Parts: sequence; C-alpha cells; structure tokens
Amino acid sequence: MMRKNILKKGIVGVLVVAVMGTLFTGGKKSSSSSNSKKVDTVTIGTQEMPNDEGIAKAKDLFEKKMGVKIKIVKFDSGKDVNNALKAKSIDFGLQGSTSSALAVSTDIPIKVIWIHEVLGDIESLAVRKKDNVTSIKQLKGKKIAVPFATTSHYCLLRYLASQGLSEKDVTLLDMDTNSAYAAWKRGDIDAAWVWQPALQQILNDGGEILVSNGDAAKEGYMTANVEVVTEEFAKNHPDLVVKYIEALQEAQKIYNDDKEKTTSTLADFLGLKSADVTTQIKGATWPSAEEQLSADYLGTEDKKGALADNLLDTAKFLKDQKNITSVPDKSAFEDAIDSQFIQKANK
Repeated sequence: MMRKNILKKGIVGVLVVAVMGTLFTGGKKSSSSSNSKKVDTVTIGTQEMPNDEGIAKAKDLFEKKMGVKIKIVKFDSGKDVNNALKAKSIDFGLQGSTSSALAVSTDIPIKVIWIHEVLGDIESLAVRKKDNVTSIKQLKGKKIAVPFATTSHYCLLRYLASQGLSEKDVTLLDMDTNSAYAAWKRGDIDAAWVWQPALQQILNDGGEILVSNGDAAKEGYMTANVEVVTEEFAKNHPDLVVKYIEALQEAQKIYNDDKEKTTSTLADFLGLKSADVTTQIKGATWPSAEEQLSADYLGTEDKKGALADNLLDTAKFLKDQKNITSVPDKSAFEDAIDSQFIQKANK
C-alpha cells in the first residue's frame, strides 16, 4: 500500500469518539518519570478505535505480553496525547501522524514505532445528497466544516490544491466532529470532512461521501494512526517496547483468524454495534509488521521509509497553518522513526 506522504489522524483524535482522560496518571508516577530500569506500571495513552490496539486492550494482551501492570488513559485527540507525552504522564500514545509531526517539530521527545492503520473512507468529505454535488469544484464558495490541524484538514487542503482550488475558494469552519454534525443538522454548513462515528451520523442524515482520505492518498497524501513512545522509556525499557509490538502482532493475528468473532468482541468493548465496527475497520488498512519495515512505511534502521517524508510534508502543512513557527530538517523526522522494535519482535 505504498503511497507517499503518510500523515495521520490528526491533532484531533480519530475514528470513533473517545472519552476524555486525564493528562496525568494520578498519585502514582508513570514509569517514564523514573530513571529506574525497573518498572511496575506502564501507562498507555489511547483513543478509542476499532483497531489492533483496541483488540489488545479488549483481550488484555499488553499485561500478558509485557508482564507488568498496564494503566490505560483515554484521550480525545492527538493534541491531548502530545500534552501528556510532554508532561511525561504516559509512556506510549496513539495519535495521528499529524500529531507526531507536531511533536517532532516542537521538540517533544518521541519515537514513532508502529502504524495502527492507514485511513481510507473511514475519514471523508460528506456533502448533501439533495445538492447533487459530483465534484469538489462545485463547493467553491460553500461552507465546509473540518477540525483544523488534523488529517482531515490536511487532506482537504491538499485535495483542493490537486483540483486547482485553494482554501480561499471555500469558507472553512474549524469544528470538532461533534460540532460539525450539529452544524450539519442545523443546516449551517454545506459539507464536512470528518471521521467516524460523526461521519456515519452525517451520512444517515442526508449525506453522502464525495471524497475520502483514500482518494487523497491517490493524489499522494496518505493519512494514518501511529503509536509513539517517549524517548526516555524506549531507552530505559526497550524490551517492553518490543513486547508492546508483539501484543499488536498477536491482536492482528486474532482478528485475521476470526474476523466475525473479533469484531463482536471489539463492538462489546467499545460499546458500538458490530455493523459499525465492521464499517470502520473496512475503511482503513492495517499494515503488517513486515509491510511496516518496507520503503512504503517506517523502513528499517539502515534505510528509512516514506514515513519520514510524509511527516516532513505534514510539518510544512502545519507551518502554513501557523501551528508551528519552523519546519525541522528531514533528519529530525528520520531520527524520530524507530523500527528496531518491530525488527526485534519479528526475530
């Protein structure tokens, strides 16, 4: 699935609604705040999504593989995950590649170690059926809701440009996904580029997909959800990072061995309908460990893959949006990508 410019689900959180968690782990310190090589508790920052990490949580694979107590902290967005990483209140964090680019660009010390999913139509631009819109060019002068500084925002602007339009040709409204759906119901907007489950709510309320993240990928701009770990934790506990990867590999195997049963397990765990979980999973691609080591994604320690260029392009987008003041050299993104843990898990 090699396309260029992987980014991912955004500075806001991804595919399904997450319950906002605290940025801190309470009275007990996270292992990342200690210099000790021993650890009793590993804190994983997450967003509630039907993916490999969701399966691992539902099946308690992290505790089984890592052999330590696991504390799960839920977040609504990649921005919140970055805040927690900066505060050293979590060790691992699930975020969009947009957030990873922001972290590297603002000197939050992280390592990108895994791609959970590459997005397709699970994140899309929805328009009203009654408007008979068949081309994004027909949205010139129209109001489009999108969460700013996210993968949706990134895809929208890049896709507009690919079709000879710019953000000045439309009226962009910065809204989170729930607010976008509310605006849609009121008739305040003409279109919205959002992700599940808000996307499905819009589709059920007279909407249809015009363009998806998958279409943006065909233009050279792929988006993805990734896993990061603090540099300190990766340095002090590399064995546990490998075990984390192994838990995700087992989760993928569980799903591939019995997709129907695993989908039902995920639905129960996330409080969703099985049909909705199926739709969301089909709207993304889960790269295997072997695929992630290819030139299309992370690459190897000796030869970095396309993700470094993707993060660099995302950083340029963030600078254009005035989310950052400068763009680091490509080497900063190459240094942040660390595939050694996948390589060791595969041995």
